[in-house]
Amino acid sequence: MDGIGTPAWTQRLRTRMRDCDWVKRGVEQWKVRLSAQVNRPPDILLLGGGWSHRYICPDDGAALVRVDRHHHECPCCHSIWSGSPWDDAAVAEEHNRFAQDARLAAVVYAASGESVYAQWAKSVLLFYARHYDRFPLHDIFGKVGEEAGKYGAKVQNQTLSEASWIYPLAQACTILRHASMLSAGELGEMEERLFRPVVRVIDRNPRDRSNWQTYHNAALAAIAEALGDVDLLKRALNDAANGLHFQMESGVGEDGFWFEGAWSYHFYTLEAQAVIAWAAMGFGEKLYEHPRLRAMFDIPLKAMLPDGTFPALHDSKVVDIRSYAHLYEWAYAFYGIGGEIVRSGDRGSLYGVLFGAPLSEVIPSGEGCAEGADAASEAAAITVLSKPGMVSVTYGADEEAQALLVDYGEHGDWHGHYDKLNLLYYARGRSWLADAGMVPYGHELHKAWYVHTVAHNTVAVNGRSQQEACGRLRKAVGEAGIIRVEAEAEDAYEGVRLDRRLTLAGGLLVDVFRVTAGEPSTVDWMMHTQGNPVEAPHIRYTAVSAEALSDTDGYPHLRKVRRLEGLPDDWMLEWSWNGEGGEDERLQVYALAEPRDASVYLAESPFMPPVQVRSACIRRVPSCTRAAFVTVFRACRKGDAPLSLRLIGDPSDGEGLLLEVRDGEQGEAMLWTV
Repeated sequence: MDGIGTPAWTQRLRTRMRDCDWVKRGVEQWKVRLSAQVNRPPDILLLGGGWSHRYICPDDGAALVRVDRHHHECPCCHSIWSGSPWDDAAVAEEHNRFAQDARLAAVVYAASGESVYAQWAKSVLLFYARHYDRFPLHDIFGKVGEEAGKYGAKVQNQTLSEASWIYPLAQACTILRHASMLSAGELGEMEERLFRPVVRVIDRNPRDRSNWQTYHNAALAAIAEALGDVDLLKRALNDAANGLHFQMESGVGEDGFWFEGAWSYHFYTLEAQAVIAWAAMGFGEKLYEHPRLRAMFDIPLKAMLPDGTFPALHDSKVVDIRSYAHLYEWAYAFYGIGGEIVRSGDRGSLYGVLFGAPLSEVIPSGEGCAEGADAASEAAAITVLSKPGMVSVTYGADEEAQALLVDYGEHGDWHGHYDKLNLLYYARGRSWLADAGMVPYGHELHKAWYVHTVAHNTVAVNGRSQQEACGRLRKAVGEAGIIRVEAEAEDAYEGVRLDRRLTLAGGLLVDVFRVTAGEPSTVDWMMHTQGNPVEAPHIRYTAVSAEALSDTDGYPHLRKVRRLEGLPDDWMLEWSWNGEGGEDERLQVYALAEPRDASVYLAESPFMPPVQVRSACIRRVPSCTRAAFVTVFRACRKGDAPLSLRLIGDPSDGEGLLLEVRDGEQGEAMLWTV
């Protein structure tokens, strides 16, 4: 594959314009996007950008939508916000847009030969080169100059953002340089006044294993290609504590999942890794052959939910793989995988135009190439995400498909949550048990709620969040239509052992969660669902304060807390889905052989916009050294009669627990080991 902007690359692009309808369509779309600006000088503000994580509604945490430079609308409550920090964050996005549009303009010029696009891209590059030294060093906390510290940047507000902003400009420069659209003086000006100073800003902040350093490396690699600096490329690739090879070895598991354990950050990091491999082509390097780069594309196809989404995990929102169809243009072209994802997009993305292969012509890449649909069509698929320590399971297909995920492993560094043995559950097309996810980091609830144990589907002890911990997967097997997953954590709390056993069979999920403590402790089992609790007859609901459960570690953010009184030892509660199109969908939750003195609470808990509120159920056992929670989850339809369930054995015993399941009182019995 030829380096970007080279004569061979340009000739290939123009051939693709002739032969591939989506390439021509993409370039024409970019012309429309650029038409309003290419005939006038770029209107670039001489202001450094603010932090995107403050571009949120202070009330509900939703990301704002730009109306104009000074007005920004919340899509949830429709409030309009003006001034700092919102205007500042909008400036940062303007700088990003100019960089990306300069790259698009350079590609349009290469594809069409229309010099107006090259001239406009050059004007953007020269503006930043001639004014970069006028942007003050600043950071996300408002510190300026040397006080900004190593994290600060100039056009953007942190080195991560500076790197993200500069690499499209470097790619635009590469195209214009190869096309002889830059004089020696102009290229020298860009090198000495823009690219080398940006490298110096980034070099102040080496970040070791991190998504930050991956973007630093992408910036260095793209600048290296723009300047033809092979030594700079080697540093981006080979730096022993920061380079691409170090990142791949220390940050990516053999299965391909990024160590932070968040799907948003997996794809975010993958974007940067692809840029590095792309830049290396200009030096004849075939980094796209790196097995872990390919694995980073492969693992999402194996681990996605049946509806093509990924659950919110750690600092991640719900991710739809179709929103990354542009990356799978690369994967399909180089590895022959992801064709179904490519088909889901319009193919007019930058990667589609530059790399996209005809869908009828898959490029083989050895054994193991499989479309994402292959995993979903199997009866059962178990995927262990080894680096962050998670196990993902899918079973069945179409409406009967079920999926679960258990987080047992590494904390996830800065983006981890205190959530060992957190359980996610998908059934009948809906994620009934979901992770708390995140709001942008500039919102107070990110640290006050979303990272805490009480926000997750796991266990908390003594009303406090877990410590940073790493548990262990003991079993993840499937046989004869029954899937079993067992995981444990012994250092989430000092002197406490957590043990979770899950059985997926017969359209049900059976959850046995055991807690063993060295001294009497209060144990809370929690679940959260995007459902509304169905009022149960003969149950009394007594309002209590959230602080009565705990006055710290997220608990005070529970709302409308009610204690349920009059529940039998074996009880069933039901939730109705409160999302679009789910009026008749139900989740039945059966609790069997509840521990003595257990109390049950319902509450509302914060969730990511636009949903914002979930229903929480907390089962509390006070002053115990052993507690066992046995739960059966059943996704069903409104009006479906409850199951008849009987537990055989001692729930606190580690072995020999059986569950008898009947569909109604007279139905045929099934007996499972759980």
